[in-house]
Amino acid sequence: MFAWLRQLPYIEVTPEGLHPHDAVRATLEADLRWRDPERYDDIRARISLAGLHAVRSATADDALLRIAEWMFLFRDHDRPDNLYDHRKHPHIEDAPLRPEDVPAVLRMAEEAEGPASAAAVAHWLRRQPDAFRVHRYTSSTTPVAFMAILRLDAPLPEDRAADPVIAAVWDLVETAAPLGPGEHLGIRRFAVQPGGRQRPSPLMELTSRRTIAEEMRSHGRAVTFTVFEDADRWGRYLAEAGLPEVAAVDVGGLRQHVFGRDWRRQTMEQWVQHRARTALTPLTTWPATASTSGAGDQLPRPAFEEGVLEALRTWHTPREFATSALLHSHLVTPGSPDPAAELRGAITTALDAIQIDPAGVKAHEALTTTYITASRTHRAAARRLGVPYGTYRRHLALAKECLTEQLLRQTATTLPPTLPRQLPRE
Repeated sequence: MFAWLRQLPYIEVTPEGLHPHDAVRATLEADLRWRDPERYDDIRARISLAGLHAVRSATADDALLRIAEWMFLFRDHDRPDNLYDHRKHPHIEDAPLRPEDVPAVLRMAEEAEGPASAAAVAHWLRRQPDAFRVHRYTSSTTPVAFMAILRLDAPLPEDRAADPVIAAVWDLVETAAPLGPGEHLGIRRFAVQPGGRQRPSPLMELTSRRTIAEEMRSHGRAVTFTVFEDADRWGRYLAEAGLPEVAAVDVGGLRQHVFGRDWRRQTMEQWVQHRARTALTPLTTWPATASTSGAGDQLPRPAFEEGVLEALRTWHTPREFATSALLHSHLVTPGSPDPAAELRGAITTALDAIQIDPAGVKAHEALTTTYITASRTHRAAARRLGVPYGTYRRHLALAKECLTEQLLRQTATTLPPTLPRQLPRE
């Protein structure tokens, strides 16, 4: 296969592997996405998971390159202002902090964020110097930017007193997501570059790559946070990645915005696969308050629809099914001794209910053939149903709508089904 690919005129051979021409890659991708959108999403999810494994098995120096390769999968998610460009930056060095770097780091912190922030930096330089990374141009020994990812196991009075952001974070964790035995929290506390403001740049891109690599390679991390001054620029991107804003803290007159997630609600393996699916609805990964985050909450319509589709996709993988967003919906009784089994029963009941209407028979057949009996591809499902592929795709799209509407109406006591519209008659 690879020997054959090397001979093709639109394949570039590089030290990192074989690269198809952009036009060829885009054409193949668009064709698969049109022919079988769910298989397209499944392939993206598998690639994303393989990227996670590559990052975890890489050395510390190679991890940034592996992260760049993983992030290339999301190049179409970029905003018009180009948050990431996915390129190498050989002219910039990412390195651990050295003792002689400390004066420059403190100076940059004060110039960019003021004396209060510089005081917090000084505190963490004493407490966790290994948490800091500096960026310098390869032709110079002087740092031009720095970052720090802190690891915290327990709230200490001196940390709270020295850093208002950390004090606010511990208040959040203790209220909504207490740490268990052996767990810790991580926070990308500082990201400072020349001129302040965390605008997109090669320096910020390296900071983001290092932050993601740290997340992927950490063990025992229960919750994670990242801090941005420029929330207007980065907030939407972070929300789409599953990190909602959870706090805003004043540090010496500068507003610092904290974004967070709880990895116990969605594991890293689940997140990288969910992130890769094109019809992405971010899962709720941080409880807003202790009183509004329990089972039985009403999910927003987009999150509910995505939860239904994800439950069908993971029907035969109990571990993933058991983390469904629908477990926090009206389909599961609060305090249920086996919420996954109750959710599976609710979906089965809904599948049975939609075939009561004659038009719903086709919906039931499309869903059960595709997901419950698990045909390998959509074309295989169409062949089993004995219908043209285009007809099958229409049936499946309307079947998902039927099932979603039925589940939205369904309670512990199943209501009579109401189909949203008729399936096409062939």
